Amino acid sequence: MNIIILSALSGIVFMFSGFYIKNHKALNLLSIILLLGMVIGGICQLAGYEILADRYNNMIKPSPYGVIFFCVLAGLAILYMLINRNEFHKVGKHLGEYYALIFFSFVGISVLAQFANLITMFLAIELLSIPMYLIAGTAKNSLKSTEASVKYFLMGAFSTGILLLGISFVYGSTGTFLIQNIQTFLPELQNLYYIGWVLIFTSFCFKVGAAPFHFWVPDVYAGTPTVFTTYMATIVKGGSFLGFILIMQSFPFNEENYVYFRYLLTVIIFLTLFIGNYGALNQRSVKKMMAYSSIAQAGFMLFVLFNINWVAKEALMYYTISYSLASFIIFYAINNMGKGNYADFAGLGKANPILAFSVTIALISLAGIPLTAGFIAKFMTLSIGAMDENNLAIIILGLIMAVMGMFYYFKVIVQMYFQRGNPKHKQQDGMTNFLLLTSVILIIVLGIIPDLLTRCLNTPMW
Repeated sequence: MNIIILSALSGIVFMFSGFYIKNHKALNLLSIILLLGMVIGGICQLAGYEILADRYNNMIKPSPYGVIFFCVLAGLAILYMLINRNEFHKVGKHLGEYYALIFFSFVGISVLAQFANLITMFLAIELLSIPMYLIAGTAKNSLKSTEASVKYFLMGAFSTGILLLGISFVYGSTGTFLIQNIQTFLPELQNLYYIGWVLIFTSFCFKVGAAPFHFWVPDVYAGTPTVFTTYMATIVKGGSFLGFILIMQSFPFNEENYVYFRYLLTVIIFLTLFIGNYGALNQRSVKKMMAYSSIAQAGFMLFVLFNINWVAKEALMYYTISYSLASFIIFYAINNMGKGNYADFAGLGKANPILAFSVTIALISLAGIPLTAGFIAKFMTLSIGAMDENNLAIIILGLIMAVMGMFYYFKVIVQMYFQRGNPKHKQQDGMTNFLLLTSVILIIVLGIIPDLLTRCLNTPMW
């Protein structure tokens, strides 16, 4: 309960802090302190020092993996807050509310990390999603931001209805909401159960932006203020995938029905990789390209669902870290490059070598070039799928799509170093340069030492 309580208290603190703290730097510093407190609270929970331990076992089930994943996301959020510390106040005047929405979304992630029944899972999804519907429309002077908020809300409400219908079908066939009881119900599974499971699976595909439920992603990411798009594309996506893998491992299958699941997952991955990469190839805006890239990256992350075990869970965590580090850099550059079109990056290599170098490494990592974290992340997820020899075709497709991704990522690099231009960028300060280079170093270190994450996680607490 530590991380749930601390996340909720942090959101409440920011609800009132806006009345008393007007300096945006002070609010950012407060957010970092609260995030550190959440990380420490999670570590204490792993060590056995937990508030209200074993008090609500039918609602919350302690999950070491979930708590560690939450701490990783909170740690990434600290880096996100630091890199974008001077960007929040440019969106609008209600800074306290912006931070409050972010921290309330963390409440949803904290519950997703350790839910014990389907109702708690539903509440967690809503706690994660509703703040994002609001934060998408925070640019009050932009019709695109309002449109993004409305579209996100309407599509989110639709997926919520699907999720509730799926939960009701599972309850109708098993007679329970408790995950532990559902896991022991295998001998008497009914068709209604599998229909409910498919509906829950579909709803989570919407949340992570997987095709053919991806249609909201490009418009919402493009219309949302870029500083918040960064958060939605990284932390929120990571939290959604955390809930996805935990709920998928909770549903039992027999051998016959697992075959149908594999077919369904293969089709979803194929559509997600193809639509994401093909859509990214035809964009003029780097921000829109990153939106379609996010869809393609979700396709690679879905490979972990083929065989959910400790290796798959570690691969998902690794992918989330590598993708987030690269996205922080690229979205920061987009936010400070005029309209964020490809042409706006022309000549950046000469005008701002540090930013251009950081963006280059981030793009190379997203493309999956060796010696970067992105390469190891793709290798790990594809390896999960390769454990089943029947997945050879989709593995080959994944490799082809990874090569296709190089074309639209390298278009930005070509603009920065091989095209003349006078980029209208905002020169970052020394602290930001340090943070960008720190992210670059982490990307390279994780690519050179692929078992670094395993070493960090291999502790007695785990």
